[in-house]
Amino acid sequence: MMTLTSPLYRTAAPTWRLNDFLLSDPTVIRDCTLALEHYFTENTNPDLSPLTIWEAHKCVVRGFYIQKASEFKRQRSTAISDALTRIVSLETLHKGSLDPDDLIELTAARRDLTTLLNSSYHRQCQRSKMFFFANGDKSGRLLARMLQKRRAASYIAKIRDSHKKLHYLPGDIQSTIRTYYESLYNLPGLPPGQDRATNRTDIRDYLTTHLKCRLPQSTARLLESPLSTEELAGVLKTSKTGKCPGPDGLPLNYYKQFLKTLSPHFLLAFNSVPEGRLIPPQTLAANITLIPKDGKDTEQCGSYRPISLLNCDLKLFAKILASRLLPHITDLIHPDQTGFIPGREARDNTIRALTLTHRAQRRGEDLLLLSTDAEKAFDRVNWDFFIRNTRIYRSRPTFMCLYINPTARVCVNGMYTAPFGIRNGTRQGCPLSPLLFTLALEPFLAAVRGSPDIQGLRVGPTEHKIAAYADDLLFFISHPETTLPNVLQAFQRYDLLSNLKINYAKSFILNVSLSARRVSALNPHFPFQWATSRIKYLGIWVTQIPAHMFRDNFLPILDTFANDLGQWDYPHISWLGRVQVLKMNLLPRLLYLFQTIPTHIPSAYFRALRSLTTTYIWRGSRPRQSFTCLTLPKLEGGLAVPDFLLYYKSCHMVRVVEWA
Repeated sequence: MMTLTSPLYRTAAPTWRLNDFLLSDPTVIRDCTLALEHYFTENTNPDLSPLTIWEAHKCVVRGFYIQKASEFKRQRSTAISDALTRIVSLETLHKGSLDPDDLIELTAARRDLTTLLNSSYHRQCQRSKMFFFANGDKSGRLLARMLQKRRAASYIAKIRDSHKKLHYLPGDIQSTIRTYYESLYNLPGLPPGQDRATNRTDIRDYLTTHLKCRLPQSTARLLESPLSTEELAGVLKTSKTGKCPGPDGLPLNYYKQFLKTLSPHFLLAFNSVPEGRLIPPQTLAANITLIPKDGKDTEQCGSYRPISLLNCDLKLFAKILASRLLPHITDLIHPDQTGFIPGREARDNTIRALTLTHRAQRRGEDLLLLSTDAEKAFDRVNWDFFIRNTRIYRSRPTFMCLYINPTARVCVNGMYTAPFGIRNGTRQGCPLSPLLFTLALEPFLAAVRGSPDIQGLRVGPTEHKIAAYADDLLFFISHPETTLPNVLQAFQRYDLLSNLKINYAKSFILNVSLSARRVSALNPHFPFQWATSRIKYLGIWVTQIPAHMFRDNFLPILDTFANDLGQWDYPHISWLGRVQVLKMNLLPRLLYLFQTIPTHIPSAYFRALRSLTTTYIWRGSRPRQSFTCLTLPKLEGGLAVPDFLLYYKSCHMVRVVEWA
């Protein structure tokens, strides 16, 4: 006997996901409702944690749906087997008798078997036709998937470890990726030679020194009040369906379908969290899926964006907490931060940068722009820093229950690694993650604003030092000889406390108005890279010469549009669908530039845009309607084709209204 084992063999971890078909069957819905009511009636016990009862109900539901799926499969298999047996019997009978009536009965039996075998395919085909007919020409996920560029195969064929060695075998690839993320989510968190108590004291002193904003006690109590049925129904209504569930396999549709039955028990379970009860580790588990970053080396583990697929019940809990915190976040976060803050946008930062650049050059004031790049900023944040930060804001850190001994496993080429613990970072995929990061970053920004040794550009009574959009930081630096060393010290101090790590090789300085002699003197003494004429910030090129903003930002996008429209010239996209392509893809990209770059655009540019869009709509043939007619609203006989010139003027009018 010989046993052959391929080195490419991969052991598959068992996974389960609820089939949405079972959530649309009325009989199954009725039986599941009864099963849930029976389970909670039998198991509600004051001696048991409501969180344990809640988590255990998933096992019951999982078993119920596995049983129902098996019943459907068994019924179908039995029907097919009975039909085959009947056909064999009729074939034998017909061979012996050659009776025409037996042949008719045999033909009918064969037809019934074919119908049975093809019923699911016919139903799926009909559903697909209906879906494409209803959504094919509308702005939505279907049209977006048609247009998106084909990503490079997500299969990871090889990976490089920390010793620069390439691995090709599936087991080695899994092990290398798991080791990388386990180390990323388990950083030491303490400076060398310092104990935890001293580190916590340093964090408290740092936060107390720099954070002056506090939540009123009434607001803090409101944030900690019990969850309500209305809040749960509200976040369920606004949550998008069709997304991949977490490790428990229960999608959002499950909670929407059985909201009336599950709501009291969900609220009882998660309202017990502020009382000190721990969320079960199964609830806190996550699957990490890796999305390759554009333009990055796919052989490097750091070239993938880790997205945590959390269990939907945990996401609902986190979303309720986020919806409570969001209305008060502007009271805690300075206007220098614009990312994920209601009423603030990226254009606030870009317009500010361009205005200061223009002012410095016009008045001959010293100015450098420093754009920094943080390595895995969301994944590195120290949890001790989180906890102390929320206490400074007078908020009990209820959300920190989401970060007590969570675990994760990474999906690599369809297979999951062994789970590992997580000890730092915010989980990308959690609704609270953006807000937690902005709160964690605010002390550093406050330290920069409050430091007299870090000098920015003063305009009237305001000194502009820094602008932030999540981890994208832009410093406005005057007197760089004294300011740059103190910026480095501020980064080093914050790094020791929060684990932020700046990638100096990808952090750039743009000289706006300093002399070449001073730049040459500064260059060797700092680890930042010096840009020659422009730096990229929030997706746009910020140029040394303001007149070059149009050339460097708007002209390249014309070539990009021409290339994209050429690739999207699919025959199955109808005339109306092409109009939707312009609205959902080209318009948002151009509108972002209009909003973030207040510069003059010549009329020839809009004529070129009109030519591109008209050619695409009519597939290169002679237009059968004027462009003016196409841009009319639908109620006036047009197709509401976007008129880019009007959007450009509207963006300028928005600024006029804001400044007025």
